[in-house]
Amino acid sequence: MKIILFLLTLVIGNVYAKVQKYELVITRGEVVIDGKTYKDKVLVNGGIPAPKLEFTIGDIAEIDVVNKTDEPTLIHWHGLIIKNDQDGVPYVNSPPIEPGQTKKYRFEIVQTGTYWYHSHVMFQEQDGLYGAFIIHDKEAEKEYPEKTIVLSDFSEESGEEIQKNLKKEGEYYDVLKGTVQSWWEALRTGNAMTKFRDSLQRMEGMDYADVGYDYFLSNGSPKNHIDLNNKKIRLRIINGSATSIYKLTFGDSYFTVVGADGLPVEPVQVKILPISVAETYDVLVDIPAGKKIELRATSLDNTGYSSTFLGSGSETIKAMDMPWQHPISFTMGDMMGMKKMGFLKELMMNYRNEFSDLPTEMTAKFSNDYKLPTGKQKMGMQSHKMKMKHKSKKKDLAYNTRIMNRAPISKKINEHVSPNDKPLYNELTYGLLKARDPIEVAKGTKLRTYNFTLNGNMAYYVWSINGVPLHPNSYIKVKKGERVRFVMKNTTMMNHPMHLHGHFFRVMTAQNEWSVLKHTVNVAPLDQVVIEFEAKEEKDWFFHCHILYHMMAGMTRIVRYENNPGPEALREMREESKEFNFPKKLFLRSRNFAQSNYFRTETSVFNSYFNTAFDVVGNGEGDLEGEVHFAKIMTRYLQPYLGVKTEATPAQSEWSPTLGATWVLPLNISIDLKYQPSLEKKYELEFENEIQLTSKLQFNYEYSSQRNYYTELEYRYTKNLSFMMSYNQTYNEYGAGLGYTY
Repeated sequence: MKIILFLLTLVIGNVYAKVQKYELVITRGEVVIDGKTYKDKVLVNGGIPAPKLEFTIGDIAEIDVVNKTDEPTLIHWHGLIIKNDQDGVPYVNSPPIEPGQTKKYRFEIVQTGTYWYHSHVMFQEQDGLYGAFIIHDKEAEKEYPEKTIVLSDFSEESGEEIQKNLKKEGEYYDVLKGTVQSWWEALRTGNAMTKFRDSLQRMEGMDYADVGYDYFLSNGSPKNHIDLNNKKIRLRIINGSATSIYKLTFGDSYFTVVGADGLPVEPVQVKILPISVAETYDVLVDIPAGKKIELRATSLDNTGYSSTFLGSGSETIKAMDMPWQHPISFTMGDMMGMKKMGFLKELMMNYRNEFSDLPTEMTAKFSNDYKLPTGKQKMGMQSHKMKMKHKSKKKDLAYNTRIMNRAPISKKINEHVSPNDKPLYNELTYGLLKARDPIEVAKGTKLRTYNFTLNGNMAYYVWSINGVPLHPNSYIKVKKGERVRFVMKNTTMMNHPMHLHGHFFRVMTAQNEWSVLKHTVNVAPLDQVVIEFEAKEEKDWFFHCHILYHMMAGMTRIVRYENNPGPEALREMREESKEFNFPKKLFLRSRNFAQSNYFRTETSVFNSYFNTAFDVVGNGEGDLEGEVHFAKIMTRYLQPYLGVKTEATPAQSEWSPTLGATWVLPLNISIDLKYQPSLEKKYELEFENEIQLTSKLQFNYEYSSQRNYYTELEYRYTKNLSFMMSYNQTYNEYGAGLGYTY
């Protein structure tokens, strides 16, 4: 009888629920940004960003998505708790929408808050398919007027072109942005010893971001104005960028954060609001009468910002410039907020992180006695920092869980800044966010814990979890009714905003049972973050880094409910899909030099697992040495290989199979040790390096135990074209010529 009454309640509720309908028409076409026209972008209802969709809790959302492009598409409703088949990941929740087709999404709205939607097909999100999804409370009246701000990054290049560029030889976007880190820059800024120290640890030039963008946008424009006459308003801020992280400032004032990822939090006041990719925040801001206040979103790499001016009047209050420090000045310890970390500890950590790239099984540990995670688990390396200080009080840990790289411990600026006696902090951290409701775990609930690493290889732009890039059967297995804990250790120098579809999780901080609920958490470089969630869904759900190119390159898994997995038909589709086989896709890159004394080429065809390298050096008199080898990419620095080598002169030629390995030593010197049984010299050792002297000038050298050495001075005129001067000891000649990098 109770079951019948429950079903009747559901049926009656759905009958009387309001159906809110939208139609989204997806096309490719032109978009105008800052007066310039850009072609072949993804438009929704004719524009970028896509239209804002608004609902009230209890509504039935009915959204027709019309695909008028010549490619498949599908939309994910980011942060929404909905049925699995509506979540919008191709081949995980449903097949994509084919060209010319329409898909009707229909689901109940069961939550309130600030969310967004975007494509999960290839690189369409970068090309323009993203928009706001706002859900209002049915009963509560709006205390303050609301405005929605969608932040994004924009490039003239397509997302697919960007991915290819990231795979290219050389620091492609550093050259484009003018942020190449050179020894001249280190000397000029007084950071030569830091650069030398980093080189000893095999750390190449660090950067805040992977991609160089043409614009950073706010509601589709680099600069816009929202006319207001209200003293206090609520801003719903969404980071819909493909890769860009921002720090937000508001005139000379502060933000009162009242919501994170759609859910309410205890109010906290901050001067700087960092927002990682795919996060959302609700904030209250004060706008003085007769003034326009700038809301500025500055990219983490400081290459640009978007501005939204709020208010009316003749006086404009600009946002403060973000303090910025050149990444060339950072050590590994600085990256973790541990300035006193010793060189040897940094060096050992670098080697440990390298060998964490080796593939490992995703295994779980179980406990029937739930306990909050330890301080060491929650804080990762920062727990060591707090331990070393000794003077730190336990309560300070609540302010120490940084959101992004190089963020300082958030300290109080003023004890009281408002009538409600709330203190003001310099920068938001996860530890400052306190949920409205505590964690409640029923006695006897099984805790399943996964410890895993987030891995990266910048040389080949490979990203993975536990050293394994995405493949069609990349599962993290859970069971309904369990509590699940992920302990994520970032072994890379980049930020990773990790997003779990269909669930909210606790970001475990020293707030303990009051730790904040989110759907996306940024794992800062070399940091460790613990999240927990209730396994109360079914089937398969996507879990991935929300930096688009990290996700596509392999930092992705599927959370699978073992007791009710997703359909077998979808798994079979994954086997053939582009998205789930992207790490297998082959890329080409090449460095070619034609000089008066000799020529050489270094060409690679590679994917996330293997590298086939083709190297040739010779002169115009018939002397030639060539080698082809097939290598397994084991770690970010190590590649064992099998190959074939040939040596020729005008008088004779010989060849041999080869067995060897390449590895990177301190000072970023690459060594190649090989065994070549059919040649007179059966063993050969090579050293090579490229030393960046200035932003455009670099010194290349290679030494071989068999053919002596060459040196080159290379001037990078453009990202592709170089002018060369060289000396080759093998041929005992000086020369000059051109280089081409692809």
